[in-house]
Amino acid sequence: MRRLVFGVLAVLAAGGAFWLREQSRTSPFAPYTDSQLDTLTAGYRAVVRAPQETRGDAALDAELSLETLQAEQHRRIGLRGLALLSLLAAAGSILFPGRGRVRRDRGEEARMRDAMGDPALVLEGERHKAARLLGVTPEAPPAVVEAALAAHLAAHDPSKLDGLAPDLRRMVLDRRGALQRARDLLLGARQQ
Repeated sequence: MRRLVFGVLAVLAAGGAFWLREQSRTSPFAPYTDSQLDTLTAGYRAVVRAPQETRGDAALDAELSLETLQAEQHRRIGLRGLALLSLLAAAGSILFPGRGRVRRDRGEEARMRDAMGDPALVLEGERHKAARLLGVTPEAPPAVVEAALAAHLAAHDPSKLDGLAPDLRRMVLDRRGALQRARDLLLGARQQ
């Protein structure tokens, strides 16, 4: 969005500068340099300030020429300002493409995001699964999470596993590990 705004500003300023440059064709003072315009301005002002009796028709001509000359000076200032604004806006569109924009994923990150989804949503889903496994809400206080873990671990005590088939024993131990990871996930997300 920022690049677009800078680009539009650059085009508008360049258009305005071009229009002011084209307006110089109608000005009789366009071929003069800035120092020559300053000299003419001083001369016309001296004629305008002269006493009423000595200046005659030359004062009216000097006033009209002074207005045209000042319009040319203002046009040149505007032209320079718009040209500078156009250059700065063009540079802004190139150098500052938009800091608030999310950078685009490339390569492996993009493939992973496509396959698994947004990591924040995945983490939130995992937190809900962990809470459901412990029998608490995802926003439960740490003391409640620890108490739920202790109750589940007591029900799956390894000392009660003597005499069970190896497959059942492995399932109970896996369940204990899953309960501890669920607790870590719920409490770890709050500490960050």
